[in-house]
Amino acid sequence: MLPGDDVLATFIERLKGVNDPAELRTIYGAAVETLGFRYFAYHLVKVADLGDRLPYAITSYPEEWISHYVSSGYLLEDPVLSEAPKRHVPFAWSEISLPDMLSHKQRTLFDEARDLRINDGFTIPIHGRNGEFATMSMVADGSERERGETMMRHRHLLHLMALTYHNHCSGILIERSMSSPRSKGLLSPREREVLSWTAKGKTAWDISGILSISEKSVEFHLDNCRKKLNVFNRTHAVVKAIMLGLISID
Repeated sequence: MLPGDDVLATFIERLKGVNDPAELRTIYGAAVETLGFRYFAYHLVKVADLGDRLPYAITSYPEEWISHYVSSGYLLEDPVLSEAPKRHVPFAWSEISLPDMLSHKQRTLFDEARDLRINDGFTIPIHGRNGEFATMSMVADGSERERGETMMRHRHLLHLMALTYHNHCSGILIERSMSSPRSKGLLSPREREVLSWTAKGKTAWDISGILSISEKSVEFHLDNCRKKLNVFNRTHAVVKAIMLGLISID
């Protein structure tokens, strides 16, 4: 058995019977880490009858970056997300990050991501039946030369792993999304207010001062948002609330 076969076999075995997003994140993160990748992001973008930008993602990106990405409005500016549906094979971010191809905000996005060592990534588009679409993105470790070699060496294996992961996770995430609130009335005005300030990068302490409530009250409202949106942390609650139109970052 080749080393890649062993990684794939172990990965498939670990996925069996798992339906918790936090555990699914750990499993994929551990698998790609052995291959030389620092971060990954799986995004279930579109499912038939549920529209575009299905609000579910599993990622190992730092919370600091996810929060900044959302509060800066990069979700709708990210050239990777715009390019992926046009592709049918994995592509390196370097293919779409030439300065003359990007807007000022997109160049800023790549510059800020690079500061957190989120660079030289590549994305695997996943086109399913009936227009279903998802992406798997990964960021390699090491020097520029090493990152390029890592991506090329494991390109085929990672494609197989991404398809396997999608086949396992998509049904689980679709079920969770379909059970999620789609009306502003399902978050109280205070919960939307607290979550909106969180989306703008404010801490619980900051929000307590802005709204003249205790920090404990802010935490209480954020925890309620997390539970109502059926997510596992407040950053994901912000992302999901924005995608569902429950809050705005304008």
